[in-house]
Amino acid sequence: MTPAKYSHSIPPQNLAVGTTDLTRNVGNRIDITGCIVLLVQSGYAVINVNSRRWALRQGDVLILFYDDMMVVNERSTLFSAQFVTLDYKHIEDTVCKMTASDFWYIHYYECPVYHASQEEQQLLSSWWRQMEWFDNRENSIQRDSLLASGFYVFLSAAEATITELPSKPLPDTRSRKLVVDFYKLLAQHCKRHRDVAFYANELCITTTYLYKVCLKVLGFSPKEEIDQLTIFEIKSYLTNTDMPIKQIASELNFEDVSYLCRYFKRLTGISPADYRKGLARL
Repeated sequence: MTPAKYSHSIPPQNLAVGTTDLTRNVGNRIDITGCIVLLVQSGYAVINVNSRRWALRQGDVLILFYDDMMVVNERSTLFSAQFVTLDYKHIEDTVCKMTASDFWYIHYYECPVYHASQEEQQLLSSWWRQMEWFDNRENSIQRDSLLASGFYVFLSAAEATITELPSKPLPDTRSRKLVVDFYKLLAQHCKRHRDVAFYANELCITTTYLYKVCLKVLGFSPKEEIDQLTIFEIKSYLTNTDMPIKQIASELNFEDVSYLCRYFKRLTGISPADYRKGLARL
């Protein structure tokens, strides 16, 4: 494989090591098949991760996994970041070994962005160059083994660093795990199911309890999250395809196109057709 040395986006392929300015990712969801590590070199960007807004600046490290949903909202003209994308097979063993770690609760689900010290930035830059070297190996078996080992070293170091940081008391582990599982189900089923009862049933809890857990951990209801993600999906179709609105309704399992139009206008204040016309004028 030829690695992407420089890109205007994070490449869609499962395995890449390179540098990006995220120009072509603005306004679009980034698909994550395994893990993305982003090391910000300059400038700033504003992103949404699982419907929460974060700012990225020089020295920040962003770690995202396959059950995350990320959208780039904006970026400065000077934004640049080194990235490593790995597919699931390269991270599976490491993730399984760390399932009980406080890392997931203190950093990953509390805040996926970590600001590295000057010394840590130097170490991370060395790690990135090492991953780039691994990725250039011609022997694919050797390359895969080296990349998996490199990721294990990185995440183990991240765990050791982040779990030693002072942090505020965390909500109970069961509640946070339920929210994580809720997000995983949303990623799988958001195009087909918009009722809270479906997700509560999949989690083997009551709808009332899912509302209580989401309000406790996230500060908003599961219905608000489902609606926000559904609106994002509709906007994505309107922005990135020429698909008729009737077909979008079918793709997202709406009863009919009129229901989709009412739903979209109620939550955004504008009709899907007017939203698409507004994009055409930009």
